[in-house]
Amino acid sequence: MFKYILSTLTFLGLYVAAPAHALDGGMTFLVPARDAAGQAITERLSDGRELPVGMPIAEGPLKRRLLAATASGVAALLPDLDRMARARSRQTFDCPSIGGGIIVYLSDEDGGFARKDLFIEDGKGRRALCRDYFIDLTVDEASIADGQFEEVLAHEFGHVLLRRLLGPIPPTLSRNGHSVLVVTDPTTAFDEGFGEHFQPLALALTASEGFRARARFMAPSPADYWLSRRETWLRETAIPQGGFLFGSARSDPQASGIEGWRLAQTDYSLDPCSVRSGEAQMASEGVAATIFYRLLAESMTREALLARYEKLFTILARRADWHGRAPLIDLVRDWARLYPDDEKQVTRIFLEATGGATASADLRDATARLSCSGAHGKLADFLRDLPLYRQAFAAATDQVAAGKLALDADLAPELWITNPDVHIPAAPWDEKMAEPLVVDLNTADATSLAYLLAGNRDLASRLIQARDSARFSSIDDAVTRAKLTPGEASEIARFHRQIGDLPAFTRR
Repeated sequence: MFKYILSTLTFLGLYVAAPAHALDGGMTFLVPARDAAGQAITERLSDGRELPVGMPIAEGPLKRRLLAATASGVAALLPDLDRMARARSRQTFDCPSIGGGIIVYLSDEDGGFARKDLFIEDGKGRRALCRDYFIDLTVDEASIADGQFEEVLAHEFGHVLLRRLLGPIPPTLSRNGHSVLVVTDPTTAFDEGFGEHFQPLALALTASEGFRARARFMAPSPADYWLSRRETWLRETAIPQGGFLFGSARSDPQASGIEGWRLAQTDYSLDPCSVRSGEAQMASEGVAATIFYRLLAESMTREALLARYEKLFTILARRADWHGRAPLIDLVRDWARLYPDDEKQVTRIFLEATGGATASADLRDATARLSCSGAHGKLADFLRDLPLYRQAFAAATDQVAAGKLALDADLAPELWITNPDVHIPAAPWDEKMAEPLVVDLNTADATSLAYLLAGNRDLASRLIQARDSARFSSIDDAVTRAKLTPGEASEIARFHRQIGDLPAFTRR
């Protein structure tokens, strides 16, 4: 989530009625309709949902700046991508005030979301319900000047695209706040990773000198120490480099409880000697973003980009839902099946981005050895292992293409557990303990697992050590290999059963 505080309400311009048609670039910008006290108006539907009421932006400085910011770079691609997605979507969208196009609602604060349905007012008190997806974001002069508007617009539009093609995102089990630093679940990783791949693409294509200067860190401020600002930089720079296949380098045996969980959620250290398991990578939005970026941004020309997205949209539209154990693997398989000439390329991209971890334990270990010797300057080891690694990687790519090796051959099942007495905040900086902690035994970090187990570090350690030798095939497998006592086994089985009692959880 991105949050911008408006520098001045005057900058938003006058809320004068204007025709509600898509502006140049295929976007309709709306501002909040307001009551006599100047408060943004909402309207409640019969189903209880409270929807914003927007009205077309007036002519003025803000509109001119928005038009200029969306006339080039990645923003100029978005209308074409929207038309392509709409043409393939099996859903029905009804927005009589506008018709088609991308809808951007400029909220007063706390914006940065893909949402569905709002009312549009014509300036004369007449309102029409628009049943379509839209982007809710905040904007001010600074966020346009430094490219944050351009970047967030593209990211949130990525969520709109997926919802057009796959429908509303389903409930997920993981409650961890999403981040490129965090392991959540495969559905969240797919969704957020797709949005995030647009951010380095936006930087690569931008015409904004302010955006480029921000990425070069030419005008630092104390605000850049804030966690989400650091993450933005990681998204722009580390996603193309593919660093998220590596595990954490930090180990803090003193960290425990909720503070230990917070540290685990905000740890942006990477260990070049530790390649994450395939299960953790499929639940990592940083890995997902890397795969999407490499699949789609092979060339930065407009024609090549549109051609790659057209293939992606065709694949997703045929699928038409979010279901699947590992959506990223399903995507690569479907791409190879529908476009056989691309099979070796998309297979290679996936294996490179994951270090082969989902397909082969041996290839994952070889990736870790080569990375470790390279990172620590062990030249003789690196030169010895490099040709062997290239041979093993090429062989794995050929085996996948020949049907002799499955991309998920070394992928273990999800084994979710929860303790109803242990809660976490919606985000690390929140104080309210709003959600139960839910972890997958095959991906949980030691600190979070110990927190869920009411501080039982010994039990968490035995589970992690057993998992390090081989991921668990079942709860019974975890009980046996971690040498759990009858009481511990009963507790883990109870935590696993209680997953079924959790209320549905859908991320905003």
